[in-house]
Amino acid sequence: MLLAAVAAFVGASVQSATGFGFALVLSPALFAVVEPVEAVTSLLMLGFALNVLVLFEQGRPEHVDWQALAPVLIAAVPGLGAGLAALTLLSKEALQVAVGLAVIGAAGWQLQDRARGAQRSAPRGAAGSASGGASRSPSRRRGSPPPAAAWIVGFTSGALTTSISVSGPPVVLWLEARGVSPAEFRAFLAASFLALNLAGGALLLVAQGAGALDAGLVFPLLGLVLAGYAVGAVAFRHLDRERFFLLALALVVVTGAASVAAGLGVI
Repeated sequence: MLLAAVAAFVGASVQSATGFGFALVLSPALFAVVEPVEAVTSLLMLGFALNVLVLFEQGRPEHVDWQALAPVLIAAVPGLGAGLAALTLLSKEALQVAVGLAVIGAAGWQLQDRARGAQRSAPRGAAGSASGGASRSPSRRRGSPPPAAAWIVGFTSGALTTSISVSGPPVVLWLEARGVSPAEFRAFLAASFLALNLAGGALLLVAQGAGALDAGLVFPLLGLVLAGYAVGAVAFRHLDRERFFLLALALVVVTGAASVAAGLGVI
């Protein structure tokens, strides 16, 4: 339980500062201590609270491209059902391995992308002072993914939401391809996660009953999520975003490896 408490605080800090990472950090810890349905439901409820704070921290949502978000959320609806089927059919060990591999894969991709971004920005010199880290990250490429990409991303994210509650990687890849700014990146993810967490949590509660939600687990962790959000919000405005992100990704890799090891019976 101590591991889950630490992961809730760190995961909330990471997501508040960078736009995603809450489920990446917390899901391996929760899958290790409770049953998969309870773990996913707890993640969705805690993630809902966290994303409300991130999305509405300025009083009203800003930097969200609602037109681009619509097809992602529409396509996520059937994906939520597919993910729920996987959650009920697969064993806890299989889901632990899936969570760990998803976590490590997402972290590895993000590290590689950061390295490419640093190379692209190198000719312009070092990236800004600590006070401007969040707004001076390496410039992102402006791309034009095909229209179908939004629908594929939505379905995949929906399936990941109700199966292992790690829905961020597909949306992150898509946003990177579109070349959004850090503020747009963070706000879009908060809006998409908020909708997915609400829909996924409601679907799980309807399908599994009230027993899917362990209030004795969620409420103690909620306080740590709120504290983590506050720390991450300060980090987004004042800290060097790249260094902070590298530390977070290192932790993500460790927790992902632990989840795979637990699922395989190594630990």
